[in-house]
Amino acid sequence: MSRIAALCAGCACLFLAALPAVAAPATVSSRAAGEALVAAAPRDVEACLAYATWLSTAGELQEAASVLEAGCHRVDAPAQALLALAGVYHRLGKLTRAEAAAREALLLLPDAPEAQVCIGDIYRDLGWPKSAVDSYEAALRLAPGLTTARVGLVTVLSSSGRAPEAKQRCLAFIDATPGDPGLWLALGQVYEDQDKPREAFTTYGQALGLDPASAEAWARQGRLYCRSGQFAPAADACKRALELDGENLLAHAWLGTAESYLGDLEQARRHASIAEAGGMDMSSVWKKLNQ
Repeated sequence: MSRIAALCAGCACLFLAALPAVAAPATVSSRAAGEALVAAAPRDVEACLAYATWLSTAGELQEAASVLEAGCHRVDAPAQALLALAGVYHRLGKLTRAEAAAREALLLLPDAPEAQVCIGDIYRDLGWPKSAVDSYEAALRLAPGLTTARVGLVTVLSSSGRAPEAKQRCLAFIDATPGDPGLWLALGQVYEDQDKPREAFTTYGQALGLDPASAEAWARQGRLYCRSGQFAPAADACKRALELDGENLLAHAWLGTAESYLGDLEQARRHASIAEAGGMDMSSVWKKLNQ
């Protein structure tokens, strides 16, 4: 995983070969090592990104933002630092700042499709679906096969009331690239938005056939099990998701829901608290536990 990818988990900001070449990535194993690396090479964007990535992985997102903010004014290739900063702001929920940083990066990287995806993700979460669609479409004009742009486009079309169009676009993408599990996940979400849980469940199964380690597919199947009142298999699916990705908020949320019905109140509270801390609405679990 690249430095930018690690920083922008919620904002798909990866770089193509069109970006300026940089030195081999440095390794940071501690705060002291990161500070020393940046001090030794203050104009090297890779040093800045390496330290910010370590901070982000350690959960120190605000400190990562501070390192990137300083780097944007100092490094020789500020576009990369700006795009990474947009991703960190996005994860912090500072969407206005994320949009400003991504827009500034896009001015420097007009032909980088991942920059268009990054700002499209931000527009989506700001509640600006038209701008998000325009950005994803721009990314696809630059890189027609880019999965993150395809998935982003399908997702925002579906969530903004254009599910039939989203389905047709997604099926066309799948026809072109049938082995892409991300597209099957996107199609499953379209079916959920159309209130077709059986089709969604089957589609998530197809995603798992392509990628058995897809925590997201397991978590979404857990959600569908819960919604149909099948709480034991829901718990099993969510536990499998968390074995693969212990930070998957969807899995925590629906495992908390399943456990609240199965009677394991301690685990229900634990997982619901984790999901709520990540920004998910867990009021239904608290209501169930207080009955």
